[in-house]
Amino acid sequence: MLALRGVVAVSLVGAVLAATAPAPALAALAPAPAPAAPVQSPAPAVESPAATGGRTADPALVRARQTGQPAEVESLRSETRQVFVKPDGTYLLEQNVRPVRVRQAGGWVPVDTTLREQPDGTVAPAATAVGLAFSGGGNSGDGGTPLARMSRGGKAMELGWSGTLPKPVLNGDTATYPEVMPGVDLQVTADVDGFSHILVVKSRAAAASSALSELTFPLSTSGLSMESDQAGNLEAVDDNGGTIFVAPTPMMWDSEGATSPQAFKEGRAPEARQAQMGVKLAGRTLRLRPDRKLMTDPKTRFPIYLDPYFSAARGSWTAVWSNWPDSNYLNSSDVARAGHVESQKNRSFFQMSTGSTIHGKQIIKATLRTYETWSYSCSARTVEAWATNSISKSTTWNKQPAWVTKLSTVNVAKGWGPSCLPGGVEFDVTPQVVDAAAKKWPTVTIGIRATSETDVYAWKKFKNNPTLVIEYNSLPADPVAVDAWSDPGGPCVSGTGRPVISTATPKLWAKLKDVDNSVRGRFEWYNEAGTKTGEYLTALGSTGTAFSATIPQSLYSDGALIRWRVRAEDGKANSLWSPWCEATVDATAPGREPTVTSPGFTENGWSDGVGLAGSFTFDPNGVSDVAAYVYGLDSSPKTEVAPGTDGTATIQLTPRHDGPNVLSVRSKDRAGQLGPIRTYVFNVNAGSAPRGHWPLDEGQGTVAADTAGAHPATLYGATWASGKTGMGLRLANAYAQTSGPIVDTGRNFTVTAWARLTGTGATATAVTQEGGRTGAFSLQYSKADDRWALTRTGSDADAATTVRALSAAAPRLNEWTHLVGVYDSAARQLSLYVNGKLESSAAFTTQPWNATGPLTIGRGKVNGAATEFFPGDIDEVRAYGRAMFADEVADLVNSAATLIGHWRLDEESGLSAADSSGRSPAAPATLAGGASWTAGWLDGALALNGVNGYAQTTAPVVNTRSGFTVAAWTQLDYLPTGDTAAVAQPGSRAAGFQLGYDKEKGRWALGMAAADTDTAALVRTRSDAIPAPLEWTHVAGVYDPLAGQLRVYVNGQLSTTTVTSHTSTWNATGPLQLGRSKTAGVFTGYWPGTVDDVRTYDGVLKAEQIAQLAAQ
Repeated sequence: MLALRGVVAVSLVGAVLAATAPAPALAALAPAPAPAAPVQSPAPAVESPAATGGRTADPALVRARQTGQPAEVESLRSETRQVFVKPDGTYLLEQNVRPVRVRQAGGWVPVDTTLREQPDGTVAPAATAVGLAFSGGGNSGDGGTPLARMSRGGKAMELGWSGTLPKPVLNGDTATYPEVMPGVDLQVTADVDGFSHILVVKSRAAAASSALSELTFPLSTSGLSMESDQAGNLEAVDDNGGTIFVAPTPMMWDSEGATSPQAFKEGRAPEARQAQMGVKLAGRTLRLRPDRKLMTDPKTRFPIYLDPYFSAARGSWTAVWSNWPDSNYLNSSDVARAGHVESQKNRSFFQMSTGSTIHGKQIIKATLRTYETWSYSCSARTVEAWATNSISKSTTWNKQPAWVTKLSTVNVAKGWGPSCLPGGVEFDVTPQVVDAAAKKWPTVTIGIRATSETDVYAWKKFKNNPTLVIEYNSLPADPVAVDAWSDPGGPCVSGTGRPVISTATPKLWAKLKDVDNSVRGRFEWYNEAGTKTGEYLTALGSTGTAFSATIPQSLYSDGALIRWRVRAEDGKANSLWSPWCEATVDATAPGREPTVTSPGFTENGWSDGVGLAGSFTFDPNGVSDVAAYVYGLDSSPKTEVAPGTDGTATIQLTPRHDGPNVLSVRSKDRAGQLGPIRTYVFNVNAGSAPRGHWPLDEGQGTVAADTAGAHPATLYGATWASGKTGMGLRLANAYAQTSGPIVDTGRNFTVTAWARLTGTGATATAVTQEGGRTGAFSLQYSKADDRWALTRTGSDADAATTVRALSAAAPRLNEWTHLVGVYDSAARQLSLYVNGKLESSAAFTTQPWNATGPLTIGRGKVNGAATEFFPGDIDEVRAYGRAMFADEVADLVNSAATLIGHWRLDEESGLSAADSSGRSPAAPATLAGGASWTAGWLDGALALNGVNGYAQTTAPVVNTRSGFTVAAWTQLDYLPTGDTAAVAQPGSRAAGFQLGYDKEKGRWALGMAAADTDTAALVRTRSDAIPAPLEWTHVAGVYDPLAGQLRVYVNGQLSTTTVTSHTSTWNATGPLQLGRSKTAGVFTGYWPGTVDDVRTYDGVLKAEQIAQLAAQ
């Protein structure tokens, strides 16, 4: 490739980060698309962790334990990062400085810079992290020829050649254009994330040519402008002033000391004579002025290299040179250097973007793995790794980041010859990574320098893409009081509320958690004086399961105080101790726990079910002076019931959740002394399915099927229309009705429906179940109250008394609303939920009656007549023979989340992006301004220039007053200087929502304006994860009105510490925007980068559903 002595070479090097489709103005060269125990005796009895109830193990961890080898967590893979989990549950993060793999055709492939001819006649590398295209030879016909092009989204730069180029000769990553001037060849070389090009001047006569006095290169940009400073440093900036690419002061040097082509590949020789080049930007021309003194010096050894290069404005690696103290070399394709030789000193810095992966983790070990390619001799000298501050485009010898702490020193010599071949050199950098994890830094920066910078034998070169290997462990979660209990004793309590127990050997329980899945519990117990009396370490078990230990006998006497606590351990780290739990031993009267029996819920057995009322009988168990029983279901005993003359008491309870339910009961004597707690554990199956479920999706015919049973509803005048999900019923003096009853209204029941009310002129019933003269209940709009209502009648008679549970606000007309009415016979209570939120409850103390007539949809029954017809639409009617509670109701609402917008953005041409959600009517988006098509995470994508590029629908897509989810694959070209939006839906003056980048905190964010006004605050929730330019990131925003929260997910993970409370009070009626938002009535926040696979949902997606979207 290179002639050495007697030949002059001129080099230009460019580097960017990722490729996109070419801008129309620069289409001459279209680049190939870029990818996207101790045990104290006596040993107590211990119970193994429960086999169920724990978290499902990470699939990668399962593979690691099955094979005995580390397994990759593939969802965390990127161009520069891989994460592996080891069989013991610890993790290995391998983070490279530069890309080592790229995404192509939906999969990952190794970087391959081999050049190949393309169908359009250009030459491009096989797989790189940037889009590159080199000339295939010829002339553009306008006096110049495109030589090389690199681009990113809507930003691109093209370097030309003045004249005709011959067809190149390809050799691996290099294209050679012979005789571009008399005696001069041109070589262009592809790199992982950029390119270099070299003019090879093959004779001194050629070097004397006036054509080399000033080199002129046509320079075209799209969405960028070029700037230079007095030192000759170059920047490519966009219209917002954001720096996209940077280049250091151009340098030139001769080939003194070069011994082979491979030596050239490893960077300039220390003996080389060097000089700075003049730089001038004139319009669309880059002019470089070589140092004529160096070109004509008789001592000069040819070739001479002229070396400007471009890179993205991000910190990855750089070197500083003492003899060029004001020049920067950020992301150079050169090798890294450390030490002193000839007249220069070098130091190198590597900056790895560890992100939030290690935040809050226990760092076991961190190693910087470098590869030494050259040393001054085989005589070993020490080189040091330091913790430093961050690097940037401003880093030079005179502006080095602070050298904070020396981390490790290695005495080594590799790369001089056969006796000391090139090879790996490892530095222990654990303290720096420990700080990064604890302080939640987004990056880790390591500096490399020679111990002696005056000893020439300490001079070394390294490859510029080291690997940071971090072994880390997730700390076990700190146990909380609600996850600890004793038997007897009940929930963990200390102080005056501590339980009195009848035994000195209680069994202690705690639910323990660890993200890495494997955990064990260490229990300790103390006496009142604070002296530890024993401990027990359990076996390893799965996270989220219950661990237990029993206190041995003979440690505590009657009247003694037991104090105990527990912590979680995973073999590498420990949680904090739980709060203290206490119990008092009292064997005196009342010295026995009450007896608890239930015909429906047997102790330790499994019974049906959630929402079904059952009776529990308390017996004094031989205690003669029981004045009351005190009980609590899943809580400390607080509710009292007096015994009958036989000393027993019977209560009604309705279990609210499945799995173990803990009923705690104690006796209270006449003097007010409380007896020991009886812990009665009964297991409850999940709530039974509905007895009737009418999805109303038929769309034709006169019968609505019951998918839960054999109770079809016949339509009487009702017609089919679009529903909340699929189809629904349209009602106007019409209804649908079953042939008989569905639920026993004398017992617990729940009825639910989606309703869209179009008028409030009269009371309107959505669902009822009829008796002879009236309905037993009516889920309805009450005209007298101007509220949604669950109405219950006291008897099947005309003018029967009624009780209503009412909504908090009047209905919103023409909006789908979810209604749930619940009757709980044990609590003697009616409850009404609206859109999943409990609006009110009302006591119903009358003996309930059972309506044996049909279930009717769309009208009521009063005084024996059909009335209260519902004006509007109804969908998804369900009737349950049990009570339902908040969590189940919320699941019903959220399970109705419907895809209402999906823009794949794969069109590649034209100005319309199709909506593939299947909704009717569809909502295509129209491209405008600086919006174009490019390669994306999933096939094509929308490239946006950050200035005026966007796409928008013709109408709103989501209702910002109700729950919604919006998700998109995003990529930033750079970190913007202001708030920007990837997806938004504004009103007339403000953003109903905007999902994108928050400048104030430098995070991903979902924001919603408090009102559609110029001065309304933008309520935001921000991610823990820190955005990184040029990385594909899946971002999802959720407005959950039930929880009153805004949530943001990054790559499928919820940023748990930044959930924001918010309740939306208005609906934005403007079109959906891709790439911009609105503030004070003006469109703003244009997105500088790429957007792909945008989805909107009417409703709240679950965390696992969002994780599935991010896994695509």
